[in-house]
Amino acid sequence: MQAKTLRRWNNVLHRDIGYLCVGMTLIYAVSGIVLNHFKAGDFQHPDYGTSLTELKVSLPKDGKVDQIYVFTVLDQVKEKDHYKSYITGDGYVQIFLTRGFVYVDLKTGEAQMERKMTRYVIKEMNMLHYNSLKRFYTWFSDLYAAGLILLAITGLFVLRGRNGILGRGAWLTAIGIIIPALFLFFYS
Repeated sequence: MQAKTLRRWNNVLHRDIGYLCVGMTLIYAVSGIVLNHFKAGDFQHPDYGTSLTELKVSLPKDGKVDQIYVFTVLDQVKEKDHYKSYITGDGYVQIFLTRGFVYVDLKTGEAQMERKMTRYVIKEMNMLHYNSLKRFYTWFSDLYAAGLILLAITGLFVLRGRNGILGRGAWLTAIGIIIPALFLFFYS
């Protein structure tokens, strides 16, 4: 086969694989950024966000915290349908909800309600990134990885001359290999 024909097929293959891989590449890139910046020490999962609301609720009439008082508070904050349990401590009650909690200061009646909210698009992207779906998706993601390998290899030969793999492309390829190798060397 002539070099011109090989180059033409290389470019066609590179272009078409690139089109096939663009959707998954964007999904992996976005979820990768989210996962990179998720801080495990914050006790928050990247799939969920929280909202905090400051409230004022009535205090127990007789100073006694029981389930009747807890449901009174939940009526005030309109969360009665989401009740799970509660605990009391020295001067507070914490009421657990299906997606959050209400914390009440029993001296002042000041309360904070924290709700956990699903980050829907991010959650689904992370499911794909973690391969939570398993089964056929494992095969699909393996095909995607093979596509990326082919995309990288065919990309080396798209341009020729000064900007191709024998010119500037060689330097850029070397830099792209050296940078991750340096991270591994210095951080492991």
